[in-house]
Amino acid sequence: MRDTGNVDASGQCDFAMAQLPDQWIVCRYNNLARPPVLARDKLSRQGTLIVCDVQEGEHVSRVQCYEKGELKWSITHDGEGGDTLDLEVSGIVPPSFSPMRKAAFVAQQKVDRQGGDMTSHPMYWLPLDFAASLTGYRYDRETYEWGTPEFTELEPAPPSPDLF
Repeated sequence: MRDTGNVDASGQCDFAMAQLPDQWIVCRYNNLARPPVLARDKLSRQGTLIVCDVQEGEHVSRVQCYEKGELKWSITHDGEGGDTLDLEVSGIVPPSFSPMRKAAFVAQQKVDRQGGDMTSHPMYWLPLDFAASLTGYRYDRETYEWGTPEFTELEPAPPSPDLF
C-alpha cells in the first residue's frame, strides 16, 4: 500500500492510515465484503503488529500480536452462538491482560443476570479494550486526550521485494 496524502475526512476510504503521537501507525479498511488478506507475518518483521478484527453483526472481536514475523498471541471472543463468556486466548499475552479479563468476566456475568444486550457486552469489547490499552487507539472512538487521528487514503502499490 502507498499513502496518497489525501485526508480521509469522511472515514469512507477503503484503506486509510494514521500515525499516532506515540508512533503507532493505524491502518484501517472499510466497505469491503471481505477483508484484505495481509501478510501479517511479513509486515511484523520490522516491529510489533497489533491487529484488531471486528465483526459487529456476528458478535466476534479479535486482537492478535505479531512480532518478528510470528504470531505471538491472540484473544478472540465469538458470541455468535450465544455464549457471552466465550474467550479463546492463545500464546503468551502480556500480564496486563489478566486483570482486564477478570473484570470483564465478572461484569459479563452481571450483565447476563440482568438480561443485558450487546451494547453492554464486556467480553465482546475485551479484545478491543486490551488492544487500546497497548496502542492508545480504538476503532470506534474519534477523539482522544491528544486530539483526533488524521487518516490519509492508502492505495495499492506494487509489492516490495523485501516484503514478499
